[in-house]
Amino acid sequence: MPGSFQPDATLPALWTDRPNWLNHLRALAATGHINQMDADQLAHFADHGWLLMDRAIEPGLVDTLVDDIRNLHQHPGYFATTDFRHNRPQKLNGNQPDALESIFDLYVNLQSSRHVCMHPKIVRFLSLVFQARVLAFQQLLFQVTNGHQWHQDTAYVVVNTPTLLVATWIALQDIEEGSGELAYYDRSHRLPHYIFSNGKKHSDGDTTNYVSDLEAACQTRQLAHHRLLAKKGDVFFWTADLVHRSHPPTLPSGTPRLSCVTHYCPATSMPHWFGESDKRGVESYWDAGGFASSFYTLPNLSQMVRPVPRWEFYS
Repeated sequence: MPGSFQPDATLPALWTDRPNWLNHLRALAATGHINQMDADQLAHFADHGWLLMDRAIEPGLVDTLVDDIRNLHQHPGYFATTDFRHNRPQKLNGNQPDALESIFDLYVNLQSSRHVCMHPKIVRFLSLVFQARVLAFQQLLFQVTNGHQWHQDTAYVVVNTPTLLVATWIALQDIEEGSGELAYYDRSHRLPHYIFSNGKKHSDGDTTNYVSDLEAACQTRQLAHHRLLAKKGDVFFWTADLVHRSHPPTLPSGTPRLSCVTHYCPATSMPHWFGESDKRGVESYWDAGGFASSFYTLPNLSQMVRPVPRWEFYS
């Protein structure tokens, strides 16, 4: 039996996703803990389900991360990547430059990635949304479009409380129209909860009608459709249930679309894979929060480490 929208389904939610978010925002402002810019950003995020911070990451930080990405082949076997070329699960990186595959959890071995995805502007905003310390638990570096269809992150990115989740999409270059840019439906985070046949928010593998159901629901409600032509250093935040995808590309295959997606949850929550004892490690990041990874044993104490051997890895 395929999944469906269930208007009566209720789940715990971030305060920005609750119907009474404006009351909470006013209470925060009354404490003096937030300034007017904080209030404006939080209000937009709560109302629309997304927020764009223009040029939030300094060019020098972006350039350092990009340089590190271009030199990953100098450390073969230290990074888990996709294996699009062979239509197989993950593999370990090799000793030759690769401008196609996506790379997982760069923040484990690259200080430059940590500086970018835990930038003070990002941590400040997320800590206000979470009302807790920030845990980055999954990251993907995209070199080209991933071709994802319409989805909500709750279908595939699983935490113990499904909706306690926010993602960032950081442009590491100016994004060209037609390169498979990020597309999304404004205010789609207010759709009723989509529950799969397993009775949960996350997919059990049966996604029959899922993509078409999401698109139809957004179009029926006449939600505005946007495409993100981000500039280098822009940071796009979205909440767990914002409907988004990679827009179908029109430029030649392999056109660069260098960007970094990181998923975060409050440190009071946990990814589902924390149930596996060898994947519970968290590496602290100053007083901002921490990192977790399903691919690496943490903490790594700031030394470069190899991914934990997994059957999915191919050489």
